[in-house]
Amino acid sequence: MLRAKPSRRARRVASEGGVGEASLGLPKGNAWARTAAALPQAARRRREQPFWRSVVRAWGWKRVVDAGCGAGFHLRLLADLGVESYGFDLAPAVLPRGAPVVAADLLCPPFAVGVFDAALCLGNTLSLLPSRALQLHALRVLAMLVRPGGTVLVQGEAADVLARDGPCARVRWLAGGAVHIRVFERAGRRVRMLAGVVTPAAEARLAETLLLPTLPGVVTRLARQAKLRVVALPAPPPASSVGWWLALSVPLPGS
Repeated sequence: MLRAKPSRRARRVASEGGVGEASLGLPKGNAWARTAAALPQAARRRREQPFWRSVVRAWGWKRVVDAGCGAGFHLRLLADLGVESYGFDLAPAVLPRGAPVVAADLLCPPFAVGVFDAALCLGNTLSLLPSRALQLHALRVLAMLVRPGGTVLVQGEAADVLARDGPCARVRWLAGGAVHIRVFERAGRRVRMLAGVVTPAAEARLAETLLLPTLPGVVTRLARQAKLRVVALPAPPPASSVGWWLALSVPLPGS
């Protein structure tokens, strides 16, 4: 596994962000991550695999790191496509056993600098960071892990759009009749998300977290500050009513 102590540069980036290596204002405990991991995987795999196959072929990925990898859905998918895949997440309880993963902080990942063809930052990982300054630091740290000419691939969800007209619930049926539910509602400048798995005729506690509404335009502006360039995706991403994708190129020396 390509692990190393966080570089001095990574530690400096984290300290400039005003946070410690294990304190980013992210959800406490593993309840939120467990809820995310409960989503059905087979249908999602069928939906996403053509996109990832096209990306791997077009950009020649051999080695990738997934920031906020959770239970390892994309690690397994990419590994099946022949990509050497590594991951890290702050929720150790959901990390897949036997996989090249580690419990680690987004601003100080314990991987060597410049050894990956791409770094992934998917789902609500970037939106979980509570400020634009921390999001900028995260992009810089992820770019450090990637070789020159490689890619930082960011995907997110327009949570503020979901909550624009009041609380909004998104539900998915699971095996056995259970329901995966997420509720989005405004909380000042952020969006509160309540998530959990509910069994009919039973009570269930929902895990709560706050999201900083983040759209492609915001990430594009942050990317410019991090000296990253937006590039076109080689294939259409999986369809979503509120999802968005952004590919950022790590500059070559002297560019």
